Amino acid sequence: MPFRGPWQYNGPLAVPLKRTPSPAVVQLSVETSPPVVIIGAGLAGLSCAVELHRRKIPCQVLEATDRIGGRLRSDVVDGFTLDFGFQVLLTAYPACRERLDLAGLRLRSFEPGAVVRHRGGFATLGDPWRRPGQLFKTAFSPIGTLGDKLRIAALRRASCRGSLDELYTRPHEPTIDRLRRLGFSSPFVEQFFRPFLGGVFLDPSLQTSSRMLEFVFRMFAQGDIAIPADGMAAIPRQLADKLPRGTIRLQHTVETIKDGTLYLTGDQSIKPRRIVLAVESTAAAALLGDETIDTPWHQNVTHYFAAPQSPDRRKMLILAGDEYADPDNDPHAIPDRPIGTVAILSDIAPEYAPPGQALISVTSRQPATWNVSGPGLEVVRKQLAQWFGPAVQQWRHLRSYSVPYGLPTLTLDQVVRSPAYGEFVLCGDYLETPSIQGALNSGVRAAALIASS
Repeated sequence: MPFRGPWQYNGPLAVPLKRTPSPAVVQLSVETSPPVVIIGAGLAGLSCAVELHRRKIPCQVLEATDRIGGRLRSDVVDGFTLDFGFQVLLTAYPACRERLDLAGLRLRSFEPGAVVRHRGGFATLGDPWRRPGQLFKTAFSPIGTLGDKLRIAALRRASCRGSLDELYTRPHEPTIDRLRRLGFSSPFVEQFFRPFLGGVFLDPSLQTSSRMLEFVFRMFAQGDIAIPADGMAAIPRQLADKLPRGTIRLQHTVETIKDGTLYLTGDQSIKPRRIVLAVESTAAAALLGDETIDTPWHQNVTHYFAAPQSPDRRKMLILAGDEYADPDNDPHAIPDRPIGTVAILSDIAPEYAPPGQALISVTSRQPATWNVSGPGLEVVRKQLAQWFGPAVQQWRHLRSYSVPYGLPTLTLDQVVRSPAYGEFVLCGDYLETPSIQGALNSGVRAAALIASS
């Protein structure tokens, strides 16, 4: 799942997190015919490699860039840890519980619930299932009616019933249609579901399959929302540490594939017995010459600011609420009010910022092709000042990430697709749920297919 699309940033030069390189990541000459070659050292490719190693099947991973992790990457700017866009790990993901050492990641968790922008202020919508003490406060929160909150309880119960495999086969429809059919009030959909799920899916229209709605509710109900103390890049590093020395070859770009041979930049070629394409769907389609593999992509822009103190210490995700207008009904919503969510990451994980500093992550709905400097950034700052006061003008802009390849768009016809593609094997979150769960699990399924053939 390496990130191959363009991205932009504005601010001081960032450098990768300085960690001791994994023994698996070394620069060596490529073998002429390894049994299995995996193209891409993102989560899916690394997960596939780890599973093949567990099954005692030798493999090599070729990564075009200078580091592993794909979309899960972290940089350091002036002592601040900046993930490649706002990302979190849900500890309830089965693949994470099975494949990762969660304790070793030193996870730092958000508080359940959300802070919601409401009528020029903020209201708290708690999670009384995880925090029973919030029951009274949540029941009387101005966000949603009592009926809306009872419907959330029903949606939560339905989402947690049965197995994940069964959930993936349930009747489904666009999420917005499901929410309306379940009877949620229009203000609650607009103030809570649209900014919350719009941020999770990167799809403000909520056309994403209702299977993903149930999947997300199930994961949020059964675990924590967390980030590793050392940044999201700690996740792929942990996977790489499980691989033998020399398994991963950085800066090895596969230009074409012909007759089972990989042709690399620099006049190198490899003819393995099996080829795994662990790249995003756009790159897989280009390498295979098959546009039907490609999927549309949701995008986003994330801005990072440094401040002398936290503007809100509730350790919850902050949603735009009634400022998150539906762009279909309000075409001026995004230019004038681009913010979707805000997270004070240093309150969640103090390790993300130097002592005495706060790190604020702002996810906006500005297009990924947008120039991250200049007037566009000032629009974001102006909205932040409306939320948190004039002190925002003193916040220091660290960096902005434009992410055109944020999450693959999930089609309504199916959630889990086969990794088999003729003589090739595919893996990536575009074949499953667009998530860390989908990436890890698709790698495991790809390895199992190779082992069985």
